[in-house]
Amino acid sequence: DINHAALTEPLACGWHTVKLGIRTLNIPLSDAKCLVIGGGAIGVGANLALRAKGATNITIIENNLLRYNMLQENFSSDTVIENNFNLGVEFDFIIDAVGYSKTREAACALCVPGGVIAHIGLGDGMGGLDVRRMTLQEITFIGTYTYTPDDFKETAQAIFNSQMGDFSWIEKRALEKGQSAFTDIFEGKVSASKIVLHP
Repeated sequence: DINHAALTEPLACGWHTVKLGIRTLNIPLSDAKCLVIGGGAIGVGANLALRAKGATNITIIENNLLRYNMLQENFSSDTVIENNFNLGVEFDFIIDAVGYSKTREAACALCVPGGVIAHIGLGDGMGGLDVRRMTLQEITFIGTYTYTPDDFKETAQAIFNSQMGDFSWIEKRALEKGQSAFTDIFEGKVSASKIVLHP
């Protein structure tokens, strides 16, 4: 499906992030409690990559009600969906797919001693890291941005092998509606994690 193939690029970012985390975790991914902060395309991609690579305990946090409801509908059978940071549990592997001061602060607070935080969100660039806690608790922080050619190929293969799910979390719009799509995303009026524009 051309719509699925078009998502190889954003999904490869999450795939790359998960690979970096696996290299750094001191436990198998299948034993790790994983947290994804943000349910947009990168967060959903990270969730799908975690599943494809063997994670069994994943939570996504998304506080946009429309998107939260969509995530509940599409992923709650195998992923815990939450809408705030009051989780009462710590995580071995955290992926911040939002990248704001508040989400970095939450990642630092929710990470187990010796755990891993992978930061791929580009919300803002200042504040949020509790460097003292990260130092004392030996928490590894990984900055991750894009993907390698191998990540891209592996992601495409995972899509074509149906390892990345059914893509019911996307919305399709005509290309001429592109401007309104960006506006709707910015204003939080879209439930889909990704909008695919068709010429």
